[in-house]
Amino acid sequence: MNSLFNEFAPVTALQWKEQIVKDLKGVSFDQLKWKTDNGFDINPFYTSEDLKQQYAPLFTESNWDICEQISVTDEKKDNARALKALEGGASGLSFYIHKKCDLKILLNNISLEHIYTQFFISNDAIQVLDDLKNVYGKKNVHDGKIKCFINIDPLCLLAYYGEWHADQQKDLSVLKNLIHIPVNASLYQEAGANTVNELAITLCHLNEYFNYLQSEKVLKDKTIHFTFSVNGNFFPEIAKLRAIRKLVDLIQEQYATQFPIHIHAQTTQQNKSSLDAYTNMLRTTTEGMSAVLGGCSSLCVLPFNEGFESVSDFSSRISLNQQHILKEESYLNKVADVSAGSYYLESITEELASLAWEKFKELESKGGFIKCIENNTIQNIISQDADKLLGDVKEGKSVLVGVNKFQNASEKLSPFKIQAKDKTTPTFKAIKPIRLAYSFEEEKQTLSSSSIKQ
Repeated sequence: MNSLFNEFAPVTALQWKEQIVKDLKGVSFDQLKWKTDNGFDINPFYTSEDLKQQYAPLFTESNWDICEQISVTDEKKDNARALKALEGGASGLSFYIHKKCDLKILLNNISLEHIYTQFFISNDAIQVLDDLKNVYGKKNVHDGKIKCFINIDPLCLLAYYGEWHADQQKDLSVLKNLIHIPVNASLYQEAGANTVNELAITLCHLNEYFNYLQSEKVLKDKTIHFTFSVNGNFFPEIAKLRAIRKLVDLIQEQYATQFPIHIHAQTTQQNKSSLDAYTNMLRTTTEGMSAVLGGCSSLCVLPFNEGFESVSDFSSRISLNQQHILKEESYLNKVADVSAGSYYLESITEELASLAWEKFKELESKGGFIKCIENNTIQNIISQDADKLLGDVKEGKSVLVGVNKFQNASEKLSPFKIQAKDKTTPTFKAIKPIRLAYSFEEEKQTLSSSSIKQ
């Protein structure tokens, strides 16, 4: 075998570049670079020369919990949906609860000690903490890990609503009742932040909690629970979830902690559309793969019609089956951190982590997360990124199949809910999710209504 390799002389990156320019008849190497919105370019190829060092795997477990996400509105119906998901192979449930509810009905016949659960709650559902006190914080009997998380995230709620629920001190004090640190970073991606800014703001968010818990002398024995949305940029999204691990290690060095990390991922709603709706299945498949290869601990592949019509048994079943295929047919749960050592993925992981760390330090120099929310610094960063995203889709620079390219002219658009305008006046500018296809859907619905009247 050694003699076989000796017959081939090694080829340098420079030789590859020269050959590319020659074959493409004078096209420069720089013309082939992908110019991203993250402040660095992605080369058309990478070699070992691009790696600064040898990289070890960033995580050692590849299995993840297949989850069903449920926004709780009717406890009995939502319990039936949860049980059906578990019967269909789900090993986790993600509940969103924004008002007082009857957990006995919601969780009837559901054995929380055997599955992963995330209860994302707002202040109006604070009773969940008391109702689940006998389960919350207990180790899962299957794998010995804490897998029941009650995520009330005061900073996420501050960013979303643009104001504190009571006041800063009272809102943050709920963290002392949690056995983990909740960081719901999905809002930043859903609102339009580019990947570097998303990571930097997430890190700033986490650091604010570390500062608070340290000042209250309760920074010990915690698990860090992240929630990320994952979009359709396949390789950069893999690198994003890998980069957050590197960045959290840097933060924990400063506080002399070694808390375990749980990364819950969900497919984004930002790029989904009621136009050519089945295309959403393709989008969620690649997003789910990015999340898994990036090292998520649990994953919700949202149904293709989530957000613009009622989730059906079919759409819910398909979303679970997408993950079963990733596990049972693609075997993505068999090897941990398959990206480790990849010239390309290691390079962009390093780029994202490095740029996000610099941006994080910039935000910290301006006072940290809360100060940067109060003076709208974070909101303005995300708003600029969102404007760029929306502009690229509107101009066709960024393609959404069935929306701004390759539209189905004969498609009849089902009525969808018009986005309600917020009539409240928050203290600070609120950070809200965006949907790139919304203006196209609105235009299509207007045209459809006009043709019906005629």
